[in-house]
Amino acid sequence: MLLHPASSDGVDVLSVTGPVLADEVDSLVRAVEQAWSRFPRAVVLDLRGVTSLASEVVAALTGLSERSRPWPHPSLLLCCLPVGTAVPGVTVHDDRDQALQHVDDRSPAPRERLPLPHGPQGPGRAREIVAAWVERFGLQELGDDLELVVSEMVTNAVRHAAAPVSLEVEADGRQVLVAVNDGSPDAPTARGADADAEGGRGLLLVDLLSAEHGVRPDPPGKTVWAALVDPGHRA
Repeated sequence: MLLHPASSDGVDVLSVTGPVLADEVDSLVRAVEQAWSRFPRAVVLDLRGVTSLASEVVAALTGLSERSRPWPHPSLLLCCLPVGTAVPGVTVHDDRDQALQHVDDRSPAPRERLPLPHGPQGPGRAREIVAAWVERFGLQELGDDLELVVSEMVTNAVRHAAAPVSLEVEADGRQVLVAVNDGSPDAPTARGADADAEGGRGLLLVDLLSAEHGVRPDPPGKTVWAALVDPGHRA
């Protein structure tokens, strides 16, 4: 197996050639995980040069696809499987161009993206949006935490990043994903705060209240996101 990485418009493309044998599974998985770690918009696995795939490799591709969620994590798209090979439950595109057309496909969960004022009104408007979602989807148990997390994320964006700023919310019945996009590529950093300070703890609160969170490039700016799990669905 030979791997050739490339990048275009924020998408990492891994071109694979030759037979992919059972003892090469770990190498293929590591290559995909390393690409994911750079938080591109997506990773496309181009298999047009592959002559054969071991069954263990097919199983690994299924697992990688299950781990890849369209949002906010970078997705994984497959194209050009060898003739006679299938990856159960995974969409395989005919070629790289077709895969690239589906990079920004989203999950079917209810979603909304709205612009926010880049100023003091931004956090308040964000809280209004979240309160409406809490009421719409019966998320009262998450309401306070959601409003606090979103308020901190938006406050950080309007204070330390450039316009435009927008809020994206998705609810799938088990968890709520919130994302704040702004016009600055610089990742937010934790700032020290005295015990009696009113600010400076935003990232610490997001870390405390969310199941997971992260930052991904969204040229020319970035997207800061957090996932909060409904208490009724926590393990």
